Amino acid sequence: MGQRSPLVTLAATAVGLVTFLVVNSTQTGNPTPAGSPAAVISSATPTASDTSPAPGTVPPTATKTTTPPGTTPPSKPSAQVTAVYAGRTNGLEASLAIATKGERAAAYVCDGRRLEAWLTGTFRDGHLALRSKTGERLTAAITNNAAIGTFTLSGRTLRFAIAKAGPPAGLYRARNNTSTIGWIVLPDGKQVGIDNDGTPAPAPPLDTTTRAATVDGVPVTAQAVVGDETF
Repeated sequence: MGQRSPLVTLAATAVGLVTFLVVNSTQTGNPTPAGSPAAVISSATPTASDTSPAPGTVPPTATKTTTPPGTTPPSKPSAQVTAVYAGRTNGLEASLAIATKGERAAAYVCDGRRLEAWLTGTFRDGHLALRSKTGERLTAAITNNAAIGTFTLSGRTLRFAIAKAGPPAGLYRARNNTSTIGWIVLPDGKQVGIDNDGTPAPAPPLDTTTRAATVDGVPVTAQAVVGDETF
């Protein structure tokens, strides 16, 4: 067998040295040298600690307001609306005024001479149902700022369609030791009323600014009637 050349001998020595270093690194657990392909791949791959939230922190969540079970949001109380309707019956037999407040209503019907009636009752869902102590009845529907209905007295029915009226139009009442006086002030300013001390008679003029009147020489002060009056 011929002798090996010096170059072949040197190459074999180098291969043996590399093999020794690789085996030694694996056995001793030494890390892969920085800059090697394996080190570059390892540093580019995220770990669980890189994506986990910091200890003691909670990811933010959307705030949601809920109503406790079995509860209902509070509702606003219904408004106690006050309104007055005034006018004459269709056949001009009498004048009348109706005052409403919330679910209650009051009315006065008179002809300025002898016929008169004070009535009270309910106002619900746009409908009036009123009655006097002596049995007169008034029913009406409230639509488009008008009251349309009938007044029944001793079997006689009077029909009416009257409009909503602003001050000083409306319904007024006063009392003294002997009399009860009622006034209807119509939208045109005319007054119709009765002074009833047992014998009905036309009411004296009413000052709508001061609400003052004089009955048999005695001054009285009238009050505006609203729907919750009781007669």
